[in-house]
Amino acid sequence: MITRNIKTIFRSLKSDFNCDRHFFMFVAIITIFYGLAFVFADFYGMPCEGMADYVQLFKYWLLIEIGVFGLFLLLSLQKWVFAVSFPLITFACTVMTYYRYTVKAVLTPQVIDLVLVNDMRTSMHAISWQLVVCCLISLLLSYFVVRYRWKKISVRLWYLWIVVALLFIYYPNSRGHLSTEVEQRMPYSIYYSIDEYLRTKQKIDEERDMFKNKATAESDSITVVFIIGESLRADHLQVNGYKRETTPMLLKEPNIVSLPNVRTDFTLTHLSIPHFMTRSSDDNPERAYHERSFISLFKQAGFHTSWLANQESGDTYVYFMKEADTLSYVNSSKSMYLFDSWLDGDILPIYDDILGKSSRQLIVMHTVGSHWFYNSHFTKEFCRYTPTADSRVINGNSVERMVNSYDNTILYSDWFWHEVIDRLRSKNAVIIYLSDHGESLGEDGYFTHGVDREEQHSVASWIWYSDRFAEKYPEKVDALKKNKDKKMKTYFLFHSIIDAGDLKWADKESEKSVFTAPVV
Repeated sequence: MITRNIKTIFRSLKSDFNCDRHFFMFVAIITIFYGLAFVFADFYGMPCEGMADYVQLFKYWLLIEIGVFGLFLLLSLQKWVFAVSFPLITFACTVMTYYRYTVKAVLTPQVIDLVLVNDMRTSMHAISWQLVVCCLISLLLSYFVVRYRWKKISVRLWYLWIVVALLFIYYPNSRGHLSTEVEQRMPYSIYYSIDEYLRTKQKIDEERDMFKNKATAESDSITVVFIIGESLRADHLQVNGYKRETTPMLLKEPNIVSLPNVRTDFTLTHLSIPHFMTRSSDDNPERAYHERSFISLFKQAGFHTSWLANQESGDTYVYFMKEADTLSYVNSSKSMYLFDSWLDGDILPIYDDILGKSSRQLIVMHTVGSHWFYNSHFTKEFCRYTPTADSRVINGNSVERMVNSYDNTILYSDWFWHEVIDRLRSKNAVIIYLSDHGESLGEDGYFTHGVDREEQHSVASWIWYSDRFAEKYPEKVDALKKNKDKKMKTYFLFHSIIDAGDLKWADKESEKSVFTAPVV
């Protein structure tokens, strides 16, 4: 009797499997369609050198396809859910693919923010007849796919397919750093971008108490520029004695003071920035996540404050970005994982517009600098050191190629810094440059950043001051020159930039400022 029942169950399961084979093939076909029509767009034009790179890209594409299959398997189980979700996802992916091919843009939290803050007229300017045609075609195709699912597909083993679908969704979204490949690409980027946008808004809505003592301005006219660098280590600056010409323009500046012995405790951007924007210190590191930044003090003192962002906002420092009077996203539709051209020179037009807004200004520039993929961050005219690291797969490049491309990013940054300086020569102005962390370039087999390596803790930093600044504050300049070779941590920035801006504030710890000798 038991044997007969088991056989009956197996025959029933086999029959159900045969019936659901049609359903399985249906999901597989639309998954392949998505992979070719939409997911492929995120890989198109990626830098590759050799078969190994193409194999690596195919692995990433396949990983995303696994997640897509799981998603559509789950949504297809219930025809009403599929009838609503499939056209919406297809429509969204069509729009994203159109902008990916035409302007190399991707969906990011910054794009969502810009769409929501712009008025309808501004948003309409981004819509073309070609986009409308593409969307109509995608909706028409979606209609036929939904109709086919509705009339031709039936599912028996729905409980088994739920488990399979969840496993297919879980696997690519739980692969450590590889899961980022899924998060940054369609269709999962829709969910993750919205989720990050909402988390960022939540961070912004958190209220941090204003400093108890009020800051006041001692100068009627002064411009303070703070450039947040990216992945730049001190020992690759020519101005610090590096063998190559990486900072020829900086080297010619008479009013440059390099700080070659600055160290950060952190090797990731989202950890580093909160600690030098606030009063955080070795004794009080918690201030990085509970206090406001120096931007609030400058605003309080009557400065017009601006944040020019050429990087994605991070939830650990987006609060500081929103402290500024003006927040401008320079390349809001860029992603570090797509390796498109991404240049700091794009900051300059916005910088020009802002410079004339007030006689007292604080301008924070968050640059992309020397972030991997290095070749994306310099133009052909700055490709001095060759051969370059043309493969997006780090291990596919030699150390020589990695160093060459890295040094080319510094050469481009040197030009960018010169342009920023040039616009301030006639003003009472000061610029402070500080990189968020350093970079490994093959030492002991390590590359890029994010681990506890000495070269990643060593950061580039320099200060430029105008002639008018030197005339007005000779004692500050003298102290700066005396402090230039001292060993210090990035915590020095908070009190130094307040000092540079000539703010009067009861809680200012002058002994921690490079503009006051000696630095503690």
